[in-house]
Amino acid sequence: MWTWLQSLHFSKKTIPWAFALVTILTYGLLAPWLGFYWDDWVFVWLLNHHGPVELARSFLPYDPLVSPFFLFSSSILGTHPLAWQIFGLVVRLLVSLAALWTFNQIWPRYSRKALWVALLFLVYPGYGQQWVAFTHANQEWISFGFFILSLGLTARSLRSPQKKWTVSALLAQFIGLATTEYFLGMEFLRPVMIWLMLDEPSQGKRLINTLKIWVLHGYFFIWLLAGIGQYLFHNSKYYGGHSFAGGFDEKDLVRFGFTFLRDLIPTLRVAAFEAWTRTFNLITSPLLSLTDWLTLAVIFLALLSLVFYLHRLQIQDEQNHGKDSWAIQAIVLGLVGIVGGRIPSFLAGLPLQLRFDWDRLLISVLFGVSLLTAGLIDFLFKDDCRKEIFISLIIALAIGMQFQQSNSFRRDWENQKSFFWQLAWRAPALKPGTALVTDELPLQYEADLQLSAPLNLVYEPDASKFSYVLLYTKNRLGGTLLPELSPGLPMTYRYRTVKFDGNTSDMVIIHQPGDGCLRVVDPQYTSKNAFPGLPDNLAQYVDNSNISLVERNGDNMAVPARYFGAGPAQNWCYYFEKAELARQFGDWEEVLMNYETASSAGLTARQPAENLVFIEALARLGKTDKASRLTRDVISQDHKLCKALVEIWQRAQAASPEIQAQAVKQIADLSVLPECK
Repeated sequence: MWTWLQSLHFSKKTIPWAFALVTILTYGLLAPWLGFYWDDWVFVWLLNHHGPVELARSFLPYDPLVSPFFLFSSSILGTHPLAWQIFGLVVRLLVSLAALWTFNQIWPRYSRKALWVALLFLVYPGYGQQWVAFTHANQEWISFGFFILSLGLTARSLRSPQKKWTVSALLAQFIGLATTEYFLGMEFLRPVMIWLMLDEPSQGKRLINTLKIWVLHGYFFIWLLAGIGQYLFHNSKYYGGHSFAGGFDEKDLVRFGFTFLRDLIPTLRVAAFEAWTRTFNLITSPLLSLTDWLTLAVIFLALLSLVFYLHRLQIQDEQNHGKDSWAIQAIVLGLVGIVGGRIPSFLAGLPLQLRFDWDRLLISVLFGVSLLTAGLIDFLFKDDCRKEIFISLIIALAIGMQFQQSNSFRRDWENQKSFFWQLAWRAPALKPGTALVTDELPLQYEADLQLSAPLNLVYEPDASKFSYVLLYTKNRLGGTLLPELSPGLPMTYRYRTVKFDGNTSDMVIIHQPGDGCLRVVDPQYTSKNAFPGLPDNLAQYVDNSNISLVERNGDNMAVPARYFGAGPAQNWCYYFEKAELARQFGDWEEVLMNYETASSAGLTARQPAENLVFIEALARLGKTDKASRLTRDVISQDHKLCKALVEIWQRAQAASPEIQAQAVKQIADLSVLPECK
């Protein structure tokens, strides 16, 4: 075996396959367990109800020229999450191979170094939104691929001056720049790349020829046309997103220039250094979970494989006799790529941060960061073997970081499924026009209006409009959509090409703590003084939760299986939600049945408050001994539930006079606690 490994070598033809394996290892190991995130859900709703054409049309106010990408891909892939995850992997692989080809066109004598840069490009850990595949593969990555390809075609046209290469480069440049504003600043890479590639006797002639090629070959005019078009559109009444000139002070260019220069140091720090250095935490932090151990295994496997593959790969760079010419060129081009890539997001006033969802903006500096990183390594490490070992290490760490990020998306998908299944158990049917209001849900990669799309898909009463909406008071309260929670106020929101019309009188308040079950606030059984954990901005409006909008049976039945697969096993939350639904309709026997079934299965409450519904059922049905024991257990775990327990025993006493003595005793015992006073 060892002899066979020693004799094994890899040809240049294996590189695309190696890239495919790295792509799968980095982003695809958990693909079958991933789903839809962020704006994906908006597109799934449009595609499901109105088809690919309406989905494409919905981009007219945002990025009209990306419509064909969405039209083509959605016509083929439909609404299956795994199909979109695979699509995202394929697009990422193809763009990375386009980057490799481009680097080879710029430096044909440095294929090995071009490979380093392309591998860094493929795994860059600063960009953490690969799994928002429906959205970003179409909205940015395809355009990105075309722009990178245009740079490679320009380089090819310089070495092989045929008209077809220039025409192809101009077409790819137009697609890359006109479809999104993300990469407009990256165009500054092209003249710098041309300057580096030209071999002229004087620097002045080199500069003149660079400008001639950039301008007279048409690249400058394509860039100018795309830039003017993007500027006018983003500042027109037709545009529905961020103002393109949000951070640009047209009256004070000098101040703007200094502001941008001050931003460059933080940009370099975040994009080019922190993005890489934070990956070292993966091997220095304690291994506290299975995910930590799996991540370490992925890093170890990737490191060994990369070192072995690069060592046995039969490509060799030209010797530059101790000079650092390639490293200097890569560093210069990398810095230009980072500075240029930052311009559009800076103009829009958007921050560059290593957290969701601002890390999506790092796509525009990714090309430059990869070049800068490889150039610095090549400059600082003089021994080729050490270079490749270090590059293999940071690539392996980046793979581990992306694996952890992928697992975070997997958990979020599980949490999404859990939320919608619990909602379906608790609210089998919802009347159209219902607004679900909460402070915030324990979901990481979706916001409220995006979650409104699966909410409508689950209940699905009317394809012509948005019949339901989910709102976070944390984001919306005090705004135009949700000015306040008082009843009788109209609520209107245009959602892409459809509209939600509602009223604050048709509002149901919900709450889900991170470690507990979903709770639908029923004012009959929940007072604002007896709901520990409910945010203050919701607690004062408990009485406005219109529980009559929740139905046991109706035309608008929830069907989460259509998008989230088979429901989870009948866990504690299943019985809790079923019990709360039964309580809403006064079916105390069913409440008790759910408690007994859960108890016999060895299930217990995730939070003490989840026992309240069962205490009331036990008390009302005369099982006061069990109710008393459960009351003592609950109060011992959380004294803040004291007032809620008093109210339960008071309601039980009023409904069942025969338990008068037991109820009086329980109320008296509870009333001595400080929390009940």
